[in-house]
Amino acid sequence: MTAKAEPVLGRMKMIKRLNNYILSKIMGIRLRAVAAVFLGGFAGLSLTATILPTVISVLGVTDDFSARIDLAGFAVYSFLAWAVGGWAAQRTASAQAGAVILGLIGAVSAAIFATMAYGAAKEVLMLLLLCAAAGLAYGTFGGMLIAMALGENKTPEPD
Repeated sequence: MTAKAEPVLGRMKMIKRLNNYILSKIMGIRLRAVAAVFLGGFAGLSLTATILPTVISVLGVTDDFSARIDLAGFAVYSFLAWAVGGWAAQRTASAQAGAVILGLIGAVSAAIFATMAYGAAKEVLMLLLLCAAAGLAYGTFGGMLIAMALGENKTPEPD
């Protein structure tokens, strides 16, 4: 009984085909979009955990820690809204469009969260406006960065 060995070249082709298949599946995940969703979501979490409490404490409404406690219930909603905004900013692949998208989401979400936490009375109107402005500024820069860094190039590169 004689044993026959497969040629080495046949195995190498099989390994190369397997590697190409694995790489095509990994690249099909759309890593840029996933990264934009996570960056946008965590930026929204940062808005409710850091940016808005700082604005609220600077205005003298309450201290930083109490403001974080007041806004803690909105963190999940902020994460979800900003994750969608991060995805939309990445899809545009334009710094201006990304800035507009996340800037609007930032202004609206900050104003809504401040209104729900502190009310909409005339005494806190300045607080609502400054929270919305802080959300607008934070979202504008975040959207610009996400769109520039993770936006997909629509024009094919020359070979």
